[in-house]
Amino acid sequence: MVKKTIRKKLIEEQQKRQNRLIENKLVESRLAIIVESSEKFQSLSPKKQRKVFFEVMNEVHSLQKQGLINEEFSFTDILGKLFGQGWSAIGQAFVEPMIESILGWFNIKGPFAKFISSFIASKPQRLAAAMSDCRELTKLIAEALSETLVRTMAETKGMDGAGWGIIRNVLGGAIKDDAFIQGIENQMADGVCKLFGSFTDKAETVLNKVQGQPAVA
Repeated sequence: MVKKTIRKKLIEEQQKRQNRLIENKLVESRLAIIVESSEKFQSLSPKKQRKVFFEVMNEVHSLQKQGLINEEFSFTDILGKLFGQGWSAIGQAFVEPMIESILGWFNIKGPFAKFISSFIASKPQRLAAAMSDCRELTKLIAEALSETLVRTMAETKGMDGAGWGIIRNVLGGAIKDDAFIQGIENQMADGVCKLFGSFTDKAETVLNKVQGQPAVA
């Protein structure tokens, strides 16, 4: 009985691994339709590279909704292979400049903005959804801003001692509160969505390649 149970579990695990391999191949092939190859991508102009990147992230979000990409599956490895560089470099090239530009519109600049953009770039799963919906991007920015404020208070010199510790803890709790983050979202949403549109100018021919439709002349 025990042997049968063990054998059954081994078969199930083997089937799961096989299914994951199939799903990974499907994900890679879907994304490769857009990028074609790392050599092709590297030959594009910066503007066209940015368009391709956003289309890839939109496709990633679509695959997430279909359950083909989840927390156990690191699509960043595939993106690294397709783009010819690791996710860290991809984030620095495409994500961080966009976020810092948006933040600059709100006059949030310097190291503070840099930390926020790096925080967002470090969350590719969330970022994929945010690239398809400016409201999701606003929420992600608001959460990153909250984290940055807490970090800044913790590292600020001259705020030592029990009294400052109490203040930091209280403020930290308030800043991380959902109502605080929601308030930032509400205040920033219109501006973020307006600016976001300038970064996500979709290339119709790229979309048509994924959808299997001919481009309109």
